[in-house]
Amino acid sequence: MSTKDHLAHISDDKREQSMSDHAEAVATLCARFISESYSPRLTPLGWLVGRLHDAGKAQPSFQRYLRAVALEGERAPKAPHSAAGALLCFRGLADLYPMTAQALAYCIDGHHRGLRGYKDLDQVLEDGETLMRLHDTLEHDRQVSTLLEHWAEEHGHKIERHLGKMDSEDRQLFVRILFSCLTDADFLDTEAFMDRERRHLRLEISRQYSTMTELRELLRQHTDRFQATSSINQKRKLFLDACREHGRQCNKGFYSLLLPTGGGKTLSSMAWALEHAIQHQSPRIIYVIPYTSIITQTAQTFREIFGEHNILEHHSDIRFERDAEIDERLDRTRILAENWDAPIIITTNVQFFESLFAHKTSRCRKLHHICQATLVFDEVQIFPTGFLHPMLRALNSLYYSFGTQTLFCSATLPNFDEVVGSEYAHKKNFFALEEKVQPIIPYDREHFAPFDRVDYQIEPVQYSMEGLAEALAQHPSALCIVNTRREAACLYRSLMGIGLPPDRVIHLSRMMCSAHIQDQITSIKDRLAQGEPTIIVSTQLIEAGVDIDLPVVYRAFAGLDSIVQAGGRCNREGRGLERGRMICFTLTEGSRAMGELHDAQQACRQLLRTWAGDQDLTSPEIISSYYKIFYTAVSQFDIKGIENLLWHSCNSESWRFDFEQASQEFMMIDERNKIDIFTPYKKEGANLLGQIKCGKRPLDRSALRLLQRYRVGVYEKDFETLCQAGRLERVVIDHRSERAIYLLTPEGYDLALGTKTDNPFIDGLLAV
Repeated sequence: MSTKDHLAHISDDKREQSMSDHAEAVATLCARFISESYSPRLTPLGWLVGRLHDAGKAQPSFQRYLRAVALEGERAPKAPHSAAGALLCFRGLADLYPMTAQALAYCIDGHHRGLRGYKDLDQVLEDGETLMRLHDTLEHDRQVSTLLEHWAEEHGHKIERHLGKMDSEDRQLFVRILFSCLTDADFLDTEAFMDRERRHLRLEISRQYSTMTELRELLRQHTDRFQATSSINQKRKLFLDACREHGRQCNKGFYSLLLPTGGGKTLSSMAWALEHAIQHQSPRIIYVIPYTSIITQTAQTFREIFGEHNILEHHSDIRFERDAEIDERLDRTRILAENWDAPIIITTNVQFFESLFAHKTSRCRKLHHICQATLVFDEVQIFPTGFLHPMLRALNSLYYSFGTQTLFCSATLPNFDEVVGSEYAHKKNFFALEEKVQPIIPYDREHFAPFDRVDYQIEPVQYSMEGLAEALAQHPSALCIVNTRREAACLYRSLMGIGLPPDRVIHLSRMMCSAHIQDQITSIKDRLAQGEPTIIVSTQLIEAGVDIDLPVVYRAFAGLDSIVQAGGRCNREGRGLERGRMICFTLTEGSRAMGELHDAQQACRQLLRTWAGDQDLTSPEIISSYYKIFYTAVSQFDIKGIENLLWHSCNSESWRFDFEQASQEFMMIDERNKIDIFTPYKKEGANLLGQIKCGKRPLDRSALRLLQRYRVGVYEKDFETLCQAGRLERVVIDHRSERAIYLLTPEGYDLALGTKTDNPFIDGLLAV
């Protein structure tokens, strides 16, 4: 039998797609993807991995399985095919072209189950069952051996030589990009055959995209409406014009944008990104924001400017545009989120970086669309120090080998390109970007002066919890940021205890679900816009990126970056005649600072010993000095040992990477010591939980995604308390594995504080 007779897919309406048709289509797509994302010189490698990815389907057991299930509706033993194709390439190429063979084996073996670590891959390739399936494949499709031999004769030496010249730094990411090209090509061709309606919709969506030049014009039309009548608006226009001019002229590289609070950073950074993208023919702009709690306002701003059809907002709390009960597969957001095929992507740090280190096909599929993109990272001071090494190392590879250009935005930019002493570099495992981060707009105190509207009282004042509540109550409106959830809840209760009306005080913490936090932030903005007296008590989740404006801000003593960011919520618009006040404090009953917070506090105290009072606390020089001290105190910048899994010098030379373990270890918000519960917040949440409990709503992917907006992670002791109080209901998702989710009863949720327990306060630091 030839591959014309072997089948790759059978559709629901019984149409048959041959292996040869599928393989050729995937090979063509994959070759184009690797050419666009990496280099045209590796087009033959992209073609080969696509052409042979399903070679194992020629084995009779798979053909019987496919026909029995699709044509006869019968159950049949599964017949794994991926490992056989991987072994075919490995055995056929390893002797002469070992790097090529290893890269192909990773990708073909993993194109359904995900990338394995090299030890597991070795075991699969040496397994007797894999060898048996390969023999069955070759017996029924001898053409694949001939094809591989001809490819090796024509392309093997050139491809191997090119892979050999690739810097060892970039090899693990190259395998992921090749894997991404394969999986996206495979999904797209399978969709085109199996689901023509969805394929048609995908094409219609892509036809609506505007070009980068058209997007630039839309932004210009928006900004041209602004009147530069005040000194502040004049400076905003100055910053915007400077960003546009810089973007038109600069080379690819790493850049920074430091603008004062209220300086128009969001629009200026996008203006730079559009000019830069046009100059370097970048296919898309990826705008990365730290928190889901602040991404909505940026996404809405860009939608209003560029139109819904040009924007993909992708994060864990995103709602699909269509009713998932009607037709989930035809939802525009779901379609675009699969492979990030849109001109402007707005996503989170977690989504972006965890995808870069993922091993599963669903998360890796989008990676080739990151290549050649213009990347904008907002509020980069929030990058977690424990993962800073692998994060910066990945960005370094994206720039050097995959054509990205990167803009870091922050009022407190860390020293990403500077190593402070050899001991700091080697023992603490810091990775400095190899290219200097260049400022788009050099700091100029004169230009920034109109935005200097806050006086900092950085030497901390000590309060009791009741004393802090009384101090806050003296102000019509104020913001107080504390370091822990426990402190936020205690302070809220203290404010209630001294008689403040409940509708005047708003509490924010991660004991509340995302939907609740979003509603609270909206309520805060509405109240402040209407001039209603409002006291806000929050953990640091409100500290960066949330556009609120208070005349006074209290901040529990922390690192200088946190203090300056908190000051950015103070007197942003300069509406009053008086300057804003930012007051640092400590609590007599406060939790003892641990870990990174302790290091940040100590670094700030050390900086204050040498700080002259007339120096601008927000200047790049002061911020840089702070980070030098702070980074010296950080114990480790690679807390999970990702370097040894992906960049170990010996293994990189032989292309031996632990993809799966690295994926499991790289969790930017590690909630493995927490248990997810789902809350009945408001009518929508209560109805969703009610439908799930009574079985009216199946626990499919769409329901689980909707549930994310009502999720709260609690520690085990609080989980046990909730169970003992009868406030949790267990709903089994999978009866075979007994996997279950836990739904909170209405009695367990408070519309002021969120999730309630008998001891509702968590001592640990907030994992925002």
